[in-house]
Amino acid sequence: MELSSLPLMLLLISNIQPGQTKESLKPVVIIEPDKNETVTVRCKIPGNEDDWTYSWFTDGLSQPFSTGREFRFKIEVSDSSNITCRGQRKSDRQKSEFSDAVTLTVSFLPETPKPVLTVQPEPSQIFRGETVTLTCDIQGEGWTYRWQCGDTAHTSEEKELKITVQIKQMCRCYSCRGSDCSKKSDAVTLTVFDKPRVTVKPQSSVFTGDTVTLSCDVGQSAGLRITWYKNFVRLKSDAETETLRDVSLSDGGEYWCGVQRENKATTQSQRVKLTVRERPKAVVRVQPDGRVFRGQTVTLTCDIQETDVTSWSYIWKKDDSVIHESQSWEYRISSVNESHTGHYSCRGNETDGSRYSHTSDEVTLTLSGFPSSEAPLPVTLTASGSEAPLPVLSVVKLISFLLAASPYLLVSFIIGVKSYRVHGERSGLQAGQFSTRTLLR
Repeated sequence: MELSSLPLMLLLISNIQPGQTKESLKPVVIIEPDKNETVTVRCKIPGNEDDWTYSWFTDGLSQPFSTGREFRFKIEVSDSSNITCRGQRKSDRQKSEFSDAVTLTVSFLPETPKPVLTVQPEPSQIFRGETVTLTCDIQGEGWTYRWQCGDTAHTSEEKELKITVQIKQMCRCYSCRGSDCSKKSDAVTLTVFDKPRVTVKPQSSVFTGDTVTLSCDVGQSAGLRITWYKNFVRLKSDAETETLRDVSLSDGGEYWCGVQRENKATTQSQRVKLTVRERPKAVVRVQPDGRVFRGQTVTLTCDIQETDVTSWSYIWKKDDSVIHESQSWEYRISSVNESHTGHYSCRGNETDGSRYSHTSDEVTLTLSGFPSSEAPLPVTLTASGSEAPLPVLSVVKLISFLLAASPYLLVSFIIGVKSYRVHGERSGLQAGQFSTRTLLR
């Protein structure tokens, strides 16, 4: 007797797979057809069925479409779904596994009317981020309404549902009373467009005289009316682009566009601020600012003030030809000679933008002074376009030169005076000696 029971024990042990527990928590979907061509779909979990709550899922969606232990369908080739169920125990909140998927080709009970899904505003004219209202109309009362939009499911006791639309998606709805559910509505596709957005080219901060183009980007503009606004005043333009040529200070302000669908409210873009400033003029400054001689170092500085430009690229010209370009505002001539004579000017270009300054007045570099090769030749820096001060500058230069040479003149004068005195004393002495000799004779 003991030996005969051993094979039975081994057979039982061999049927217990590793990892299995005595209590399996994987539900089973049971389908029970009846003579009225309807089927009842039930979620069966081992144990006390009243200790479980149930969730039904279709086509891999994360939100359940039903929470009853069972529901009924009529067999009819109109809608195909992969259905799974899962339970959660009330006593310890433990969740079961998902059941194996069951594919059903069914529609809902014939006695339940088919709902109609409507969308406001029109589903073909929805802006991204806009809130729309879905309405699931069905005959009768006491319904719980369910919507499926894309991968997201919604449930409500009200027939209207408001959602914010970000992407194009397809929506359907149906209604349930207890375990009985209606047919699904026809699908409605929500077509999404980006909200109108204003772009400014070349940029939103410009100088007087620039050209600015404002664009109202609406994607597909068919059936849309575009209106431009500046500082809460409606402009006459109704095109997608608004071009401002040769802008002045009065063109500065806030701009935006509004887009209106047929008989619908206007959707406005964001506001952009256009800042217009006077175009600055570069000024060339020279160091040293007095007379310099051949071989010395001259530094030209391009000064641009009163702007919001954070970084300039400086362009230096000599006789209308570009000789240097860099982000340093200085141009240095390390050893001045005759080859450096000419007319110098500078201009600034915004490094990371489109703005530029007026070109500076020219500064003229010339050589003048004594023609003698022994005397050093001075270098004269003058600003063109300033004719009146030139005579004054020439007198100042002459005085400066005389002052520079005055030590030599003073020494020469002193030596001359002393020589004259010595010569006079010698002449007087000789005259006295001549008179004495005459008297003695």
